[in-house]
Amino acid sequence: MTILKVSDPCRESCDRDFRGFVFALLVGFHALSLPAMADWPGLLGPNRDGFAAKDAKVSDHAKKPPKLLWEIDAGQGYAGAAIEQDQVVMFFREGANDVVQAVSLSNANPIWKTTYPAEYKQGIDSDTGPRCVPQIAQGKVFAYSASGTLHCLNAADGKKLWTRPLRKEYGADDGYFGAGSTPLVAGNLVIVNVGGRKKGGMVAVGVADGKTVWEATDADASYASPILWNQQVVAATRLDTYGLSPSDGTVLWKLPFGQRGPTVNAATPIRTQDNSLFLTASYGIGFLIANSSDGKIQIAHKGDAISSQYATPISVGQNVYGSDGREDGGSASFVCIDSKTGKTVWTQEGMPICHTIGIRSEAQSDLLLVGIDGKLWYVPASPKGFKPHWATQLPSGKYRALPALSKNLLVVRTSGGSNAKWRCFEL
Repeated sequence: MTILKVSDPCRESCDRDFRGFVFALLVGFHALSLPAMADWPGLLGPNRDGFAAKDAKVSDHAKKPPKLLWEIDAGQGYAGAAIEQDQVVMFFREGANDVVQAVSLSNANPIWKTTYPAEYKQGIDSDTGPRCVPQIAQGKVFAYSASGTLHCLNAADGKKLWTRPLRKEYGADDGYFGAGSTPLVAGNLVIVNVGGRKKGGMVAVGVADGKTVWEATDADASYASPILWNQQVVAATRLDTYGLSPSDGTVLWKLPFGQRGPTVNAATPIRTQDNSLFLTASYGIGFLIANSSDGKIQIAHKGDAISSQYATPISVGQNVYGSDGREDGGSASFVCIDSKTGKTVWTQEGMPICHTIGIRSEAQSDLLLVGIDGKLWYVPASPKGFKPHWATQLPSGKYRALPALSKNLLVVRTSGGSNAKWRCFEL
């Protein structure tokens, strides 16, 4: 067990105004995280934890695959969709432009379309489209391009409100795949894993005007997205994970988690249901479970049972479920581990990399697994083993982008140039 001592400015100097600010900030975040019962407003759902809203429904598709409601061209990119009421917001590249577009969830009829000059040049991957899921919050859409430019639009009509070329401003490089960490909207702040120099590693800007509120660290960016945990912003960067004060960016703690060389941190940190922090990465890094209290970050467990290249696990009860393995490393597996002990509960071999959506009911929690090969499983979140209610196959395509679920409608995206599609299925 490792304990890293860090400064804790909150214990020494935070007055009631600061505590009230943090409380208001967190309350504000949770309020905008749950804008409507059927929404999937951005990365990993309403609470950035992989769970769908409470009214999500999935029928039995053991004998009949889900109905395809609509399909439209997707352009370049890997950004998943965001959903608010009947509006699906998409982010993709079309020729020389990055496009933010809203269509109807029920029939894909266009609502609005806004374009920006695309600036990202090809990295390791020939796809030069956006990687980050657009975020819908407070009547606005926030879209972070592969070149590291943050756009803010009016959610109702797509009107441009403000733009900040953050990576250019802070001198961040493109890395292997460009910018891929989806910003966190928390209260009146948009918090971005920029990866810039001179305190431009993590940057918070105002929701209203895009002006800088605070800057912190000079860490290179990762492809993992920041979250809120224990009244802190948790950001997994290229080589370290930080706990930051949400009000001013003060570094509360720093935890080494990463590997030099041709590696990435791409799975987003998660808060387990017993309030621990769970980190995972591939390339020989594995997973880490930590706790934070009294200005310290305490490592409880380490292991390699879940070493996820980019798919974010999900926490249900005492267990964490997620993909282990790399897309470029052949077959992966789907694993359940006990978050209290760090021990493996079960492993299902021969699986593709899977994105996971949690669905709660009065009886139990279930997992909807979307394999990058288009295989779909509906599985009980159970420590008793991998025993699907049903499994089926979606139309051909590479389903790398994060899925979105609103009520019983699943929006997915395939990649592949001119063959890339947005698809909506009725579950």
